[in-house]
Amino acid sequence: MIQWSSPKPQNGDWHIGRGVAIIMQKSGIPDIDQANCMIKLESDGTFIVHSGGADIGTGLDTVVTKLAAEVLHCPPQDVHVISGDTDHALFDKGAYASSGTCFSGNAARLAAENLREKILFHGAQMLGEPVADVQLATPGVVRGKKGEVSFGDIAHKGETGTGFGSLVGTGSYITPDFAFPYGANFAEVAVNTRTGEIRLDKFYALLDCGTPVNPELALGQIYGATLRAIGHSMSEEIIYDAEGHPLTRDLRSYGAPKIGDIPRDFRAVLVPSDDKVGPFGAKSISEIGVNGAAPAIATAIHDACGIWLREWHFTPEKILTALEKI
Repeated sequence: MIQWSSPKPQNGDWHIGRGVAIIMQKSGIPDIDQANCMIKLESDGTFIVHSGGADIGTGLDTVVTKLAAEVLHCPPQDVHVISGDTDHALFDKGAYASSGTCFSGNAARLAAENLREKILFHGAQMLGEPVADVQLATPGVVRGKKGEVSFGDIAHKGETGTGFGSLVGTGSYITPDFAFPYGANFAEVAVNTRTGEIRLDKFYALLDCGTPVNPELALGQIYGATLRAIGHSMSEEIIYDAEGHPLTRDLRSYGAPKIGDIPRDFRAVLVPSDDKVGPFGAKSISEIGVNGAAPAIATAIHDACGIWLREWHFTPEKILTALEKI
């Protein structure tokens, strides 16, 4: 992708450089983070998930939905998530430290597995078969050798006087183990050694997020986080006066990147792996997306013109000042 060993043509004062950053992050905090989840089977055959995890734009509700649907062998539209409701949801440490998928997701997986065993048990009783002879099947049924019974019929029977009541599964997750996502970011820049101007022409973000639960959402997070980090590295700045009052008071002067500032060749790539900690092998993908842009761009600038910039953001003034010292 980056064509590391290919020639780097110089065009007058413009010098081409390529850089790389190897990055890592954790998925939550072992032995401290804890998540809990409760799932109830409704009499119409759908599921209500009470998750303590808060979806603050990360897509956690979608992840919890897909994990529960996978375990319960039902379509995702049959799973309804209620999250972040402190009046009803179970305890969760919160949406921080890249912990959502690993901790809240695992709690949802465990709750779904707990509920699955109850559905199989009562479904087998209704069919008059051993539990070992029945299984969950699409669309929303317990299927045995003698026939099948729907999830809705099982829930309805439990809630109308048979004695076993509502079917609810619970899950609680805490772990002493880390799940580490890794990544590599590659940048190609052009630096004008006369004016100090820098142009980011190519950027590739390759990230290992285990087995992605929602690949489209994961890619969207990587693109958004990487562009945010590019903005931190190249244009964003808050300026203060001598008394500490901010002179940067709006987005126009702050320098947030615009859609036109995207590198002309900008790619995010998921590199799947099998992790033993996260649910179904998943890892986090949120914070790691911002880790690599600055060092990748800094090493590319060094490759282009031999200077090291160690403070955000990388301005023409800083480039010219550094060039004067070599």
